[in-house]
Amino acid sequence: MKTESEPFHRRASRAKTLVMMLAATSVMLGCTQANLYHASRLPPELMAPRHATLQNVDLSRLARTVSNSQVLYIGDEIEVSIATGLEDKTPPAWKGRVAEDGTINVPLVGTVQVAGLEVIQAEQLIHAESIRRGKYVSPNVTLALVQRRTNKVAVLGAVEKPQTYELPSSSSDLLTAIVQAGGLSEDAGTIIEIRHPPGVVEAPFADNGDGYSTELASMRSNRRMVRTPPRTVQVDLLQASGSDYGDYSLTDGSTVMVMKRAKRYIHVMGLVNRSDQYEIPEDLPEPRLLDALAMAGGQSLSIADKVHVIRQLPGRAEPVVIQASVRAAKADLTSNIQLAAGDVVSVEETPTTFVVGTIKDFVRFGFSSAIPGF
Repeated sequence: MKTESEPFHRRASRAKTLVMMLAATSVMLGCTQANLYHASRLPPELMAPRHATLQNVDLSRLARTVSNSQVLYIGDEIEVSIATGLEDKTPPAWKGRVAEDGTINVPLVGTVQVAGLEVIQAEQLIHAESIRRGKYVSPNVTLALVQRRTNKVAVLGAVEKPQTYELPSSSSDLLTAIVQAGGLSEDAGTIIEIRHPPGVVEAPFADNGDGYSTELASMRSNRRMVRTPPRTVQVDLLQASGSDYGDYSLTDGSTVMVMKRAKRYIHVMGLVNRSDQYEIPEDLPEPRLLDALAMAGGQSLSIADKVHVIRQLPGRAEPVVIQASVRAAKADLTSNIQLAAGDVVSVEETPTTFVVGTIKDFVRFGFSSAIPGF
């Protein structure tokens, strides 16, 4: 007559035999992975690159290099009066705007290039031109800046208040536009595109071959206005924060597009509780191996220790495989390697985990109470 314990003894015997066979296999397989890179000895060129964030970006460098409140710009409204000293009453004042070519048309004197000059320099140039052209003998020229021209700039994308803003021409730069839009939003990336419409920009004069004397040439603007086609400037905030150079000025009709940061993912698979693709949170910019395992709910078997991190690096045709250990990662930060976006983290099956998994299957089928700890 059979007892209730006989089926268990037969199953336990088979499990014991399987454990012994797979233990021997584990010893033989231990040396077949010599071609893998090990987490604790990972060459620098195979390490995850540092993740670029906006936390340490110096946005002040996005302002124009030179911003002088006394400089005249295209579209500024000005007022000019010329007195000879012979008038019985206050000389009339003439109002006008700086034209698209950077000139103003002064009554009797004609056109004078003033864009890019400070107010006092413009007065001196009008004074000199009126004498050179034979219109006055010794005039007293007064020029006043009445109203700045404003530039309509659209600020779109990852900012707090995307819309069109009017910026003073004297401070129409990327920093002013971002500030007006309430700053960068939480999902802002590091790339900004500035799209300029056709227009005119300041450029240096090529020579002094236009009839000006050396004295006049020193007083006139050393800039000229030239027409430009539509153009797009891409700004990397990380590079901009470390450089004193860059084209961050805006013109009327410019569009500032702040790009959203690209979402970053890592994939966790194998002997984990929740195999899936996981987005890397921004408050964890540089996740490590143990972080990835935590996202996946930990190992499905507590004894699972062997991990492969599959990483595709730029310039390499084939991905690299990094072998890591959960136990080592818990004991040593070097072994708890930093992960990169796109990494695949695989908790590997081993002979030991296979045996334990097999025994667990036995447990599910009716004898869990007979084996303590399962």
